[in-house]
Amino acid sequence: MRKANEDQSQSTGQCKPAYRKWLLPLVFVHLMAVLAEPLFFFSRSDFQSGPEFYGLRRWLAPYVDWMYLDHGYFFFAPNPGPSHLVALQESSSSLTTSKSLRSDAFIFPDRKEQWPRLLYHRYFMLSEFYNNSFAPSRLVQEDQSDPMFVQRWTSDRLFYQTLQRSMAKSLEASLGRMQSLELIRLERPLGSPEEILQGGKRLDDSRSLIVLPEGPEDSVPTTQADQP
Repeated sequence: MRKANEDQSQSTGQCKPAYRKWLLPLVFVHLMAVLAEPLFFFSRSDFQSGPEFYGLRRWLAPYVDWMYLDHGYFFFAPNPGPSHLVALQESSSSLTTSKSLRSDAFIFPDRKEQWPRLLYHRYFMLSEFYNNSFAPSRLVQEDQSDPMFVQRWTSDRLFYQTLQRSMAKSLEASLGRMQSLELIRLERPLGSPEEILQGGKRLDDSRSLIVLPEGPEDSVPTTQADQP
């Protein structure tokens, strides 16, 4: 009987039952891996994500990373948001965490400095990754009452500080700077059609750069970078 079933499967082009019991679980795992990244992406906020989707993504992480299924979603979305840059300048001796941008700061990405285009793209992805990894220097009072939230913030803050030190050290070496550098997150808002068409504002106008705060202790209104 088994021989007859196998012969019938071959004649109709169907998968053999012996193969089917191995292929179906593999196909199921692959489909879950394909869904794991977008489900995790859509369920997360700046500080946390859906626990069930986070657990699924973490369990399938080795396979997702190996198959490169974690590519950037919304990267080519029809409604792009603001771009983010990183400025490097000598560390100030001030104890305050509030940052200000000086005119001699090195800012990346810069299409005039980083070329060809592939090199610019690498700096662009680095600045966006750095901004997406940001965790504030401390939590506001209402957020400190949730232990799970505090634990997640502690982990994210440690990762952000480690990334910050690594980037600063690497950029100090590449720029030949001996002194310690500080990294400042910048944001360039997307100009409205009226600003571009009627006001003559350029998309790369450096005067529109906004210095992003490092924590809730900074002033709530963001300050514009003092650039010509």
